[in-house]
Amino acid sequence: MRKFLKVLLPPLIGFTVLFIAVRYSSEYYSLRTDEMGEGTLRSFMAYYRFFWPLLFVVGLLTQVLIIVPVWYNVKVKGTGTKITAFAILTLICLLFAFGVAYIIWEPRSGLYHLYRLSLFMTGVQLSYWVMNILVMSLLNVRLEQQAENNDTEPEA
Repeated sequence: MRKFLKVLLPPLIGFTVLFIAVRYSSEYYSLRTDEMGEGTLRSFMAYYRFFWPLLFVVGLLTQVLIIVPVWYNVKVKGTGTKITAFAILTLICLLFAFGVAYIIWEPRSGLYHLYRLSLFMTGVQLSYWVMNILVMSLLNVRLEQQAENNDTEPEA
């Protein structure tokens, strides 16, 4: 049950926050599928609106296959290892963000647009992972408190 919560809850909360941000924007009802490749915030919102179930499944698979095992490994290590793990996560976010931004970037719009698009994508990914790590930390504390309460014997 503990691992199930660590697999399901962080992506669910992260995707819910992103869904709320997209859903309650003023442009939600006017988003169309043909706007997805423009490399703008609107195209990102259109992509998220139409592909969120697939993105959620990818998030769950990433959580169960990569994040939870790394979490258990890093959790018992020192502060230096945790900072290094976060720096590596940031680098991975930068690389993936640049890759996605480069794919959807229109060269005629200039390098500055590629730079802004890369930063935006990095920001979205890092905000998701910070939420994910925060939820897993809170779950860790809560589940450990629950385990301690179950281990103590009631006084007669």
